Amino acid sequence: MLKTFIQEREGKPPAGDFGAFERDLRSKMAEVERDLVAEELERLDVDAPVVLIDGVPHRRVLRCEETYLSAAGPVRVERTLYSTRRDGERAVSALELRAGIVEKYWTPLAAEQAVFMVAHMTPQESEALCAKLGHMQPSKSSLDRLPKQLGGEWEAQRESFEKTVRAGDIVPVEAVTVAVSLDGVLVPMRDGGREEKRARTSAEGRPASGPAGYQEVGCGTVSFYDAAGERLSTVKIGRMPEFKKSTLKKILAEELGAALGQRPELKLVTVADGANDNWDFLHGALPCRRAPQRRLGPPRMAKGP
Repeated sequence: MLKTFIQEREGKPPAGDFGAFERDLRSKMAEVERDLVAEELERLDVDAPVVLIDGVPHRRVLRCEETYLSAAGPVRVERTLYSTRRDGERAVSALELRAGIVEKYWTPLAAEQAVFMVAHMTPQESEALCAKLGHMQPSKSSLDRLPKQLGGEWEAQRESFEKTVRAGDIVPVEAVTVAVSLDGVLVPMRDGGREEKRARTSAEGRPASGPAGYQEVGCGTVSFYDAAGERLSTVKIGRMPEFKKSTLKKILAEELGAALGQRPELKLVTVADGANDNWDFLHGALPCRRAPQRRLGPPRMAKGP
C-alpha cells in the first residue's frame, strides 16, 4: 500500500492541498504499521495441545480471532485460548501474555499513550485528541476504564512495584538538599454523601460549613536541590482520600529513607502549611535526620485546651 502510494506520487506536481496529502500519508503509514503489528502478534501465538503457564498445565480449548488496539489503530489476529478447565476459570491467551497485552485489549504502546493522555486530560478530551491524531481512536469509556483497571492492579502490588521503581532512582550528584512536602486538597467525590452530610448537619442543629461531599486528596513530594537552590528532580505522589493520609506518609518516609541511604549527608528541609497533622509527621515520623533540618511553612498553631 505504501509502495503504491509512493509510486503514484512520482512524476506528479506538488500536492494542491498539502494538509490532505499529510492526512493521506499518515493513513497509509498507519495501515502499514497495523499490518506489521498484526503479523508480529500472530508470531507470538502458541498453538499446542498443552502449555505450561506459571508451571500449571493449560489445555487448548479454542482458536478464534480477536481485535486489539495498537497505537496505529485496531488490529485483528487469530490466537489460541487455553484453560485448566476448572469451574469458573477464564481461558487465557498465550499471545496476550507474551505480548504484554494490557487488559486484554491494549498493546503496550497504545496503553502507555492512553494512560499518559488521561493523566493530563479528561477521557473526553483524550478521545477528541485521538480522533484528531487519526490513528488509534478509543472510546471515552475505554479511556476512562483503563487507568482505573491499572490502578487497581497497581494498588494490589503497590509495595512491590514501588520498591522496584525506588531501587532504580538515583539521587542527582549535584544535590545538597532534599525537601519533603506534604499537603492535601479538597475535591468533590462522586460518593461523597453530600446530601446525607447536609441532612445530618441540619438535624444536629449545626450551621453548614465547608463543602459537603468533598474529601481531602493527599499529595506529597520529595525534591532534590543543588547548592544554588535550583530544583534538580522531584518524586511526586498522590493518594485518594484516606484517614490521616497514612499510606501517603508511609511512601514519603520510604522515599526519603532510600534517598538518605544513598546520600546521608543531604540537608533535610520539610515543607507544609500550618496543619498540625502534617507537622506531627514531618517532625516525628520521617527517617533519622543526619543533618540540620529547616522548616518551611506558617508557624505551627498551638492546640487549644
